[in-house]
Amino acid sequence: MKKIFTLIMLLFLLIGCGKEKAADEEVKGGIKKIELKEVEKKITEDTGVIIDIRSYDEYNGWDINNTGVEGHIPGAVNMPVKTLDYKKLDKTLERKGVTKEDDITLYGEGAGELAQKMDEGGYKVSVFHEGEQKWNEAGNTLDKLPNKNMVVPVSWVKDLLEGKEVAEYDGRPVMVFNAGWDETGKAHTKGHIPGSYWVHLGWVEEGPLWNRVSDEKIKTELEKLGVTKDTLVIVYGKDQTPAARFGIIAKYMGVEDVRLINGGLKAWEAAGYEVAKDEEKPQSVKEFGAEKPLHPELIIDHPEAIDYLESSNSDLVSIRSWKEYTGETSGYDYIQPRGRIKGSKWGMGGTDPWHLQDYRGIDEAHMRPYTELAKMWNDLKIDTENKLAFYCGTGWRASEVWFYAQAMGIDTTSIYDGGWNEWSTEESTKESYLRGEPKKLNEEKYID
Repeated sequence: MKKIFTLIMLLFLLIGCGKEKAADEEVKGGIKKIELKEVEKKITEDTGVIIDIRSYDEYNGWDINNTGVEGHIPGAVNMPVKTLDYKKLDKTLERKGVTKEDDITLYGEGAGELAQKMDEGGYKVSVFHEGEQKWNEAGNTLDKLPNKNMVVPVSWVKDLLEGKEVAEYDGRPVMVFNAGWDETGKAHTKGHIPGSYWVHLGWVEEGPLWNRVSDEKIKTELEKLGVTKDTLVIVYGKDQTPAARFGIIAKYMGVEDVRLINGGLKAWEAAGYEVAKDEEKPQSVKEFGAEKPLHPELIIDHPEAIDYLESSNSDLVSIRSWKEYTGETSGYDYIQPRGRIKGSKWGMGGTDPWHLQDYRGIDEAHMRPYTELAKMWNDLKIDTENKLAFYCGTGWRASEVWFYAQAMGIDTTSIYDGGWNEWSTEESTKESYLRGEPKKLNEEKYID
């Protein structure tokens, strides 16, 4: 009898242990589930790859779901599952430096489903269930975008405009601007964030070089738009480059707090938020609050660009396509010269002047994960300890990259307003250019 009782108890223990083991080690489809200690070990020993599949904004440190988590597990790669095209999974992982040889751990909502897809594709994958929560509750540190308030989520903007209490806001007057190239404003009436106003870039820059207008005119235009130096100016667009261009000009003039909506109008619509089509005009103000630019260091001109090239602790960084940089094309129908500024560095860009894929996430709207941008610059031998002035054809692409650099805490950055258009037509520098592929990328000198 005693032997039978012992056998029964042993059977119960085995069944219980089996269930516990299954619960601990597997999620749906037989994917292994790992716990906190194993993840901590992976990070300590630098083995395997951890992928955060939450949104770009959560990765950056925004607690958009009020979970108490602000940031991501140190070293984690960001690959938002909600923007992922499974048909391009291999290509997306390749972009992030992840291979089928890696020991991969996923965390975030939807990790189980994605793990199954990756397992079917031949990847070695496990799941850290409720990873960010468990990591945070254990008192472990989280990494985040250093100046995350430079690039704000659409959900944060929506709550702010609806009068809700939000983080990273000090109560100052708020104005949201939709920027692009359309003097009539018809582009705005096709759909915009409710309560936002239209900005035509032609109000703050002018041809033939498409540099910013005079300081006096910038001040006048900001006053017409109802902006003072104490206004919180939030910018976005269907294309983020003109929005960023307006944003940096406003910041240059003296607007203290300027922010870019992460993902722009595309992200707003993807979130299912209401889109307005009205033509409301802003109420002007009598005085901006400053007669001269309060941040002139944010935009450099031609003489300063030469100084940057001659100095050992500053660089001009070209945010242009490879074809533009090597001189295969100028990129614009109104710019004839082809090539690159002698001594400048290539910072990548996109396929052409109208795209910026190298700086955007897989949805081609949000800011690319800042950890990837940091790695990209490091691989390109761009020293972020130096003073950096970004340039492109006429300033739009460079302005968007400036926002991202500032958000990353690289505060000694500016844009070269004239860019390739000015450099290649200015009498004193139009011969100081190069074409073709460099022998050693980003090691060319301005002065031989």
